[in-house]
Amino acid sequence: MPCDAPMQVCGSTCDKMLPCGYHRCHERCHRGQCIETCRIVVRKCCRCGSLKKDSRYLAIKIWYVRGSVRRCATVVGILVNAAAVMEIALRAQRYVASGFAVGTINANLHAIGIGPCAPCPIMVTISCACGETHFEVPCGTEMDQKPPKCRKQCPIKPLCRHALICKPHKCHYGACPPCRLPCAEEYQCGHACKLRCHGARPPPNLEFTLKPKKKKNTQQSESVLGTPCPPCPELEWRPCVGQHIGAERMMVCSNKSQFSCENLCGNPLPCGNHYCTKTCHPLGNQSSTNQSLRSEACEDCSLSCQKERKPKCQHHCPRRCHPGDCPPCKVLVKRSCHCGAMVHAFECIYYNGLSSKDQEIARSCGGPCHRKMPNCTHLCPETCHPGECPNPNKCGKKVTVRCKCQTLKKEWLCQDVQAAHNRAGSHPSDIPKNQFGVGLIPCNSDCKSKVQVVESELQLRKSRVTEVKEPDNEKSVPKRRKRRERVVESNEPTILQKIISRTKQVLLFIFFLVILVAATHYGYKGLLQLNDWMNKVDEQRQRSSRIR
Repeated sequence: MPCDAPMQVCGSTCDKMLPCGYHRCHERCHRGQCIETCRIVVRKCCRCGSLKKDSRYLAIKIWYVRGSVRRCATVVGILVNAAAVMEIALRAQRYVASGFAVGTINANLHAIGIGPCAPCPIMVTISCACGETHFEVPCGTEMDQKPPKCRKQCPIKPLCRHALICKPHKCHYGACPPCRLPCAEEYQCGHACKLRCHGARPPPNLEFTLKPKKKKNTQQSESVLGTPCPPCPELEWRPCVGQHIGAERMMVCSNKSQFSCENLCGNPLPCGNHYCTKTCHPLGNQSSTNQSLRSEACEDCSLSCQKERKPKCQHHCPRRCHPGDCPPCKVLVKRSCHCGAMVHAFECIYYNGLSSKDQEIARSCGGPCHRKMPNCTHLCPETCHPGECPNPNKCGKKVTVRCKCQTLKKEWLCQDVQAAHNRAGSHPSDIPKNQFGVGLIPCNSDCKSKVQVVESELQLRKSRVTEVKEPDNEKSVPKRRKRRERVVESNEPTILQKIISRTKQVLLFIFFLVILVAATHYGYKGLLQLNDWMNKVDEQRQRSSRIR
């Protein structure tokens, strides 16, 4: 073949070594040199071997015109874009190298070059979110630009509870800034939430993008719901379940748990006289559905009534502890009359309800006093009365008054005798009974003769007594022979005799003890029957008096 004749390609694989020195060209047989950049993806690792990365020996920059728009494209190791762009670049390179026109191969491909592209003459517009503020930058420099700052306020209204007081903000891309005011939501307990506002947030604007999308997302984003307020964290003093003063504890407001202070309840019982001795327990509503809030009833009072009865008496109420006044005391009270001749039986409520004067009248038996007068030996003639007998110095009884030798006698009034003794310098109460009224009458001549006769008789009696000889005290007693001393035999009891004697003593003691218990038992029964009989008699008397 001639030297200048073009050689036809064979159509097989080129299989030449690429400039990378590792891979071969896998294109079909072609004229000229193979592509300078290797397209095979190789996994490489760093020196220490901890980082691995897929890389490609490919770096192509082209610019072309598609339709009436001039476009730039940079292919740097991106597998998806490299396959499509490299196919165009290889065809363009081959046809340029072979001298064919570019327009005949691909009408959309205007010019192509390998290496850095020329500056793009297209201007890109960058605007704010609302579109009022915008500026233009050359193509390729928009990556380093930020959206312009707009002076207009954001038209989106906040959805939280601070919409009226929230400070307005400028136009922006993306979500509105969060509300920085405190929540101040009021809890049911009365406290306010102190956290930063966590209410609902309005739907955000679209994010700032440099490349326009084929289809705009007309669907509006939904608003973000706010989070509810956390439980109230405020600390407060909370009383115990029994509402005792001084037993409060510092607890978190949202913690509704209750506690017992372990003290005694101390609440008044229904009787109104005593207090509950249970450990501190709830005092809420019995009909509450919450088991922890249901109350526990205080204990029942089982003590006997300890109230003071009105009118006051020494008898205790027989009932158990109860509210209100005690029933009237029906115990019979025995009171003797003033003179001690009779014993009266009154109901305690009747007797203690009387005044002191009425009690004295009720205790009087109505008979004579029969008490000894203080200055004489006579009895009081007045009706049964309290206290000392009246007019003890005016006794109207007649008293026999004698002279000193008791020969003469007269009848005086007792009060005159007392006056005579007082004049004589002796108190009537100090005079013996047999000497009362003696010596108040002077003796006369008859008294002297009688005294002489008595004295002569006494002298005769004394003389006769001296003449009478005293009988001999010593009597002649015949002597008796001395008895022989007898040998006393020791009769010590045997063990059986001791047991028998002890048994007899024990049986005798038991016998007397049984008799004593029986006597006490039947005596007590007899007293009870006697008391019942007296009560029946009193009731019959009262009934008969009422009927009358």
